[in-house]
Order: sequence, then C-alpha cells, then structure tokens
Amino acid sequence: MIYAILNMKGGVGKTTTAVNLGAALAKLGDKTLIVDLDPQANATAWLSTEEEAPAITMADALLDRKKMTSAIRKSTAKGVDIAHSSRKIAGVADDLRASSPTPAYALRNALKQASGYERILLDCPPGLGLLSINALIAADVIIVPIDSQTMALAGVAQIQETIEELVDGEIISGPPKTTLLVTMFDSRISLDRAVRDHLKEEGFNCFKSVIRTNTKLAEAFGLRQSIFQYSPTSTGANDYSALAKELRKK
Repeated sequence: MIYAILNMKGGVGKTTTAVNLGAALAKLGDKTLIVDLDPQANATAWLSTEEEAPAITMADALLDRKKMTSAIRKSTAKGVDIAHSSRKIAGVADDLRASSPTPAYALRNALKQASGYERILLDCPPGLGLLSINALIAADVIIVPIDSQTMALAGVAQIQETIEELVDGEIISGPPKTTLLVTMFDSRISLDRAVRDHLKEEGFNCFKSVIRTNTKLAEAFGLRQSIFQYSPTSTGANDYSALAKELRKK
C-alpha cells in the first residue's frame, strides 16, 4: 500500500508524520519504506545513518527507474528504510519533461523496483508541482496533514480538484482515498477544538486519531531518532501509534 503525505503548504507536519507513522507501522510488523521527495530532504536528514547523502538518490531514480534500489538505505528506525532525497530533486521536473514522454509516471515506475514493502510512505514537497502529481498518481491513499491552527482547507480543495482532473483525463483509473489528519492539536485551545468540529460537520474524511502538539517530536528530529526511540511514552509516540493502528484497519 502506497500513501502520499501531501499538503499545499509547508509546516503542517508532513515529514514528522512520514517519519513517525513509518516507525509506528514498523513497530506493528510492517516492512516500511519512506520515500523522500522534498528538496529540503528533511526526512533523509532525520533518518539517515550516513553523514553524506549516497551517490544515488531519488533524483536519479526518477530519471532511471533501475536506480531505485540504489537510492534506498536502512534508516535509524528499526524496520524502516529510507529512499534518500537531495537538492538535486528540485531540478528533476524539468529533466523529466525534457527526457520522458510520460513524466507524471516516473515515480510509479520507479516504485515497481522497490519490492518487499507492506507500506510505502511518500513525503511530498509543498504544492502541486510535477513531483506531487507523480505522488498522486502512484498512491493508493492520500494523507493530508492539517495544522489545527491554520487548517489550510483551500489546499485540500486544490488537491481534490487535481485528483478529479487526473481521473477525467484517464491518467488514473479512480481517485485514491483522501483522509485528513489533524496535527499540532491542543484540546485546551478553543480554535483547535472548533477546527476539528468544523471538519466533521463539513463531512471531510478525517482520521479519528489526531496528533497533539508535543515538543518531543521536534527534539527527536534534532537527534535523528523517531519518537519511539527518543521518547516512547510521550504523547507524540502514543498519537502516532494510534494513527498506525487506525490506518491498518482501513
């Protein structure tokens, strides 16, 4: 199963979710791959066991699917592998358009080389550029983290419109299931509660699990550990454990 973790804006917890949901799924026994598609390469920095990026990264794998396995390394989280990103991926869209008759299918074709994984999580860059379009086409499920402070529902609408265009153009056979994940949630703040209630009232498909505000998550990034390694009894660990269990039931 392939999950694209996507939102139009940054700072909503995409990478935090990719890393810690991946670690939570691995703890439940699922062999998991995280694919870093963001030029900032934060997931790579978070989980890499190497000081320097490997010579082959996702920038190369998108241009030549045979290089996909060479972009994958073991991560610092048990049971999780990471397909490295680098700054080079920022220029891949232009290269794909110039070299490939089907640039939007590059990721899907590359992922066919990554066998043996029960779960593949795509950490997408902000926006709906060609890399994110590739993720939408490759994914079975779209997870949209929503910061409970800003909500960014306009971005959700754009994602849905793009999926409809892909279906109408017969680029994908049917829409992947889209589920919203409320992040940075604080039940003590009335706005946060109001956002959660609004999403339910408007009929958005949302995870029951929410990710509460927890400084341990940011600290784990600084130490290049998943939340389960750094603070296994924290609210962050509890929330991502609950999310992983909910995801496996869907």
